[in-house]
Amino acid sequence: MKPVSRAEKVSFYQKTFLLTLHLLALLLFLSGICLLYGSSGFREGLSWVNPEHYEDSPAFEALLRDRVQQLLGYVRYRDVFETDGKFDADNEVFSYSDGNGAEKLFSVSDVLNYAKEHGYSFDNDYRVIHDDAAPGGDGQTYPITWRAYRETQKASGPGSAFKTLDTMTREVMQCLGDYYRGVKLFNTGNSNLYYFLQIEGRKDYTNRPGLTDAQARSFGRYAIFSSDNPLPNNNLPETPNKIRSLLLDEIASRTAEYHLILAVDTNYPLKDAFYQGVLDYAKQRAHYAYGLALLLSGAGLMIVSFLLLSFLSGRRGRGSREVFLFPFDRHRFESNFLLLSLLCAVANFLANQVIARLLRLILPSGYWDFSEKLLFAAIVYLFFLIFYFSVLRTYKAGQLWQNSFLRELTDKLKNRAKDVSFAQRITIYYLIFLLANLAGATSVTLLLHGKSLNARLEALSLALLLCILDLWLYQHLYQKQAENDEIASAISTLDAEPDRSERLLDPAHFHGREAKLASTINNISNGLQRALNDSVRSERMKAELITNVSHDIKTPLTSIINYIDLIRRAHPSDPAVQKYVDILEKKSQHLKTLTEDLVEASKASTGNVQIDPVKINFVELVEQTNGEFEERFEERSLTLIPTLPTEPLYIFADGQHLWRVLENLYNNACKYAAANSRIYAEVSAEEGFVSFTLKNISASALNISPEELTERFVRGDRSRTTEGSGLGLSIAKSLTELQGGTLDIQIDGDYFKARVRFREVSD
Repeated sequence: MKPVSRAEKVSFYQKTFLLTLHLLALLLFLSGICLLYGSSGFREGLSWVNPEHYEDSPAFEALLRDRVQQLLGYVRYRDVFETDGKFDADNEVFSYSDGNGAEKLFSVSDVLNYAKEHGYSFDNDYRVIHDDAAPGGDGQTYPITWRAYRETQKASGPGSAFKTLDTMTREVMQCLGDYYRGVKLFNTGNSNLYYFLQIEGRKDYTNRPGLTDAQARSFGRYAIFSSDNPLPNNNLPETPNKIRSLLLDEIASRTAEYHLILAVDTNYPLKDAFYQGVLDYAKQRAHYAYGLALLLSGAGLMIVSFLLLSFLSGRRGRGSREVFLFPFDRHRFESNFLLLSLLCAVANFLANQVIARLLRLILPSGYWDFSEKLLFAAIVYLFFLIFYFSVLRTYKAGQLWQNSFLRELTDKLKNRAKDVSFAQRITIYYLIFLLANLAGATSVTLLLHGKSLNARLEALSLALLLCILDLWLYQHLYQKQAENDEIASAISTLDAEPDRSERLLDPAHFHGREAKLASTINNISNGLQRALNDSVRSERMKAELITNVSHDIKTPLTSIINYIDLIRRAHPSDPAVQKYVDILEKKSQHLKTLTEDLVEASKASTGNVQIDPVKINFVELVEQTNGEFEERFEERSLTLIPTLPTEPLYIFADGQHLWRVLENLYNNACKYAAANSRIYAEVSAEEGFVSFTLKNISASALNISPEELTERFVRGDRSRTTEGSGLGLSIAKSLTELQGGTLDIQIDGDYFKARVRFREVSD
């Protein structure tokens, strides 16, 4: 297992810290949203941050409207339950008709007595409650002929409503409860809202005797409504039209004269609902400010940590270019997206079934929908982070596009597009063009729809003209593209059969520039045929020359080698003669090798080599080659460092010729590698290919290109201080290609790298 470096540890701690910071920032961000949502100014946006008084807020307007509605109800109930300004239990509140047709009246005291007998009472807020253990009424329904709290005079005849006495008792007690609350709100000296109401034909109502229009204007906020002025006199932030509507509904007469004065003491000397509203408003603004601060700080930290995590993601340490991928990242990003989407849906389902129900036990019902949406957004964001950083790491590794379904689909479409003729392609283009024209004609028709008959005929004529024009254009383009198809077919034939001698195209079948292009292709075909014949003739002559010269050299060279051997067997006593014999033997063997290389290079370059491919374990062959050259490398103080896989890798090749390729590469390294250096031999499998790589440092700089180095009679040692024919790499390259492989050479200064690749075959 590879040891973890200090840079990797530091990078891991940095990523952990930034991820923790990002999640904490997300928590701050969500907390800020919750505080903003819980604030009454949530829907006002950033405008609520601007300095604003409570009296200018919608909360003040809503409370004033609610209080006016309660006030008008209280005024109505005062006429019902009071006599001369005092509560009177003897006031009659409703009547009903009994079974004999007689009308019976119920007073307030009758209702209270009935309520006492049947378990009806008030709570502390004057809400009607009922004791289920109390005896119920007779359950009989009676026609209600009159209600004091719904009209000011008795009805002239029986009404159509049938109700039980229990229902009427509850109804009257609800009105009585509203009356008591009105007394508590407006007539106990505990309200910062002052009013004066004067209605024609009725008594005046006020909780501040002597309140005038001028006095109302001395308070912080006021509104004055009068029947002789359709416009309200007020200093409220919005025109109080709803208050006037409530007032007119209460008066129930559009002709009656009225005068209403409303005033709110904005110093709030009394601790009523307006006073509490000021405190709540300040608290809500503070919550909104806190929420906004949390939201902005959380968003800022999220952005910073997100950018830093994006920079560090996939890197093992500072300055490292290596990208680390998790097993999850190695899958196609489309499949990862689908998997994470499915997991996200499952997580949201479980969250709705568990966490959302727990939140409903804690939060008010008004926050349930918001909390579920926020929970959904948080889960989606967490899964987005997982997917984003996986895609980012894959992108940094350069595998995002290569390892994707989209790339495969694109490649397939490109391959299919190569088989689509020009005529078919122009047909597709034209169909698109035709649809656009039809859409234009339709637009013109719709534009003129509903106008005169002449306009419609003009639109129809325009559509027909466009169709005729399109058909003519299609015929012209199709003819041109058909000619292009024929030209493309001729070019393909010329590429596949360069030695074809007959004329490929008949210029008489073409028009315009296509006819000139057809003639040019015919001329190219003729010129290519002549050049090909000359090239074949030249190569044949060179091969025959090399073969003949090599054969002529072999005969005297064999005699020289034999006589050198006879001289050595004679054991000459003169040391100088012995030295000369050694030199002659060395040079003759070199000349013999050169002659054999010439013949083999000639055969390899012309393809005149018998190839018998079989299934070969490339790893085993390289191991044998390493053993063969081990002693030779030691003689030159070279260290061979092999990197071979433990499992076999198979290819199809000719064993004898493949051995010659490896032998030439190892010989080249042995001759030209710097003394006391290392030679690296590696076998690996990648993308369906088996690669053998041999790397070494040359004794001198290689001021030559890789292409020149694989030519015949070219050596990296231009000074020719080492022995060699300059044919080794050329022979290796030719033999490799004849067996279906490739030989690539890379040179960088004194760095030399040769790579042989064959397609891998299965066991």
